[in-house]
Amino acid sequence: MKRNIALKFVLYWLAIPTVSIIVVDIYTSFHPHYWWGWFFILFGLFWSGLATSYLVIVGLGLPFFGKKSPKLLVTCGPYSMSRHPIYFGYFVYTLGLSISFNLLSLPLILWEFIILFLIIIFEEKKLKGKFQEFEKYKSMTPFFFPMKKWSVDEAKDPPFLFVFLYMIGKFLIKFFYDVRAYGKENVPTPPFLVVSNHNCYFDPFFIMDAMNVYMKAPLSWAHYERMKWLIDKVGMFPIKRYTADSSAVMKMLRALRKGGVVGIFVENERSWDGRPLKVKNGVDRLVESLKVPVLPVRIERAHLMWPRWASKFQKGNVDVFIGKAVNFKEYKKAFDFILKDTIPPSLTYKDYRGIESYLWSCPECGSISSLKSFKKGFLCEKCGKTWIKPTVKQVRELHDSIYPSNTSKLPIEDKASVNGKEVKIILKRDSVKLGNNALPLSEIKAFLVESRHEFYVYADKLYEVHPHKTSPLMWKEWVDFLKKDDPSYWSYR
Repeated sequence: MKRNIALKFVLYWLAIPTVSIIVVDIYTSFHPHYWWGWFFILFGLFWSGLATSYLVIVGLGLPFFGKKSPKLLVTCGPYSMSRHPIYFGYFVYTLGLSISFNLLSLPLILWEFIILFLIIIFEEKKLKGKFQEFEKYKSMTPFFFPMKKWSVDEAKDPPFLFVFLYMIGKFLIKFFYDVRAYGKENVPTPPFLVVSNHNCYFDPFFIMDAMNVYMKAPLSWAHYERMKWLIDKVGMFPIKRYTADSSAVMKMLRALRKGGVVGIFVENERSWDGRPLKVKNGVDRLVESLKVPVLPVRIERAHLMWPRWASKFQKGNVDVFIGKAVNFKEYKKAFDFILKDTIPPSLTYKDYRGIESYLWSCPECGSISSLKSFKKGFLCEKCGKTWIKPTVKQVRELHDSIYPSNTSKLPIEDKASVNGKEVKIILKRDSVKLGNNALPLSEIKAFLVESRHEFYVYADKLYEVHPHKTSPLMWKEWVDFLKKDDPSYWSYR
């Protein structure tokens, strides 16, 4: 299939225009050309690429008839301005070639326009037979030239910036990751809900790259606040992890009711070591309330490329397995498909820098925040114990050995920035003190780690805490241990 696409691109975009100009050059001695024709060339390529991208991720197909043709009629973006934006872009592109290399080849462009017109008439007959709504779309949308205002449905359609970044990302991602997709034939016609495991920040992009589908995915409120200017423009929306967020749920429902695709990560956070986490309480009720088919997608090897504790990502292969869609009442089958520990335990990491965020205490001597990492391993600056390239299994075992089991090491202290103020923070058996605010453990409703630099405490209000020396994960795991018997605390986890 990829070979056929490449051949068609070479034929229509390179061979035919080049041969046309060469023929004119042979039979004419005067070759007028102008540099500004390149603006037409670049715009034509851009416009056709943009229209093709909309066709792929909204129409779920390629600009050809046959098995790979679009499943849905695309009426947004470039297709809201004219019915055939790819052909318009091609026309502008060839016009630019004529201006840039030999203006006398312009009559051939006019013949090309006539041929395109005949092809379009044939295609519209096919479209009319395939899509019932085409006649209505035809009556409201210009034929060839973009003479209508750009339009997208914000509830379900990808905005311009997202598709522009998608075009660039499709090209750039190959330099960093080889995203290998399995089960593309299982992608149903929207609306549907994608459920997936979560290992790194790039997971939404791996899914959309593998499926070639625009998916509206909620983003944690903390990350949204930092990048609001970008998130809004790519069509994503925030969700508050520390409480039941009815606004986010309504946005999901709206997108699905209009025929869109929504994606959620059922674990509610990225895994620290690649092991599946427990499904967040309430996810099952959410899935049932949306009442659409559930498509399970499992991402493998992403954790090895960018562990949650790592300071930077590594190049490598990422596998995306797309399971068969199930009825929303059978969501447990989808969860079983995605929540599998698939990392071979004998593998090692490419880079161990940053692992002290995960191994917040020395497994050998028990000193807190005493580990220092380097590319091939880490060591304890207190007892001198060194680990060189431990396997994934060994790293997990080291972490399990430091997980809190009793309160003998309490209290724990550190200096931190709390909601922008420098204070002292103390964890006791019955409370967390954030400066002058002493929060009884019984009043803490949620304790979340958004990144390896800060954690959030939700009690009487939301506290954003950036500890100076200790790991945010350490504070969370201690609070989890102390509140292990509090069912109200785990409802928002």
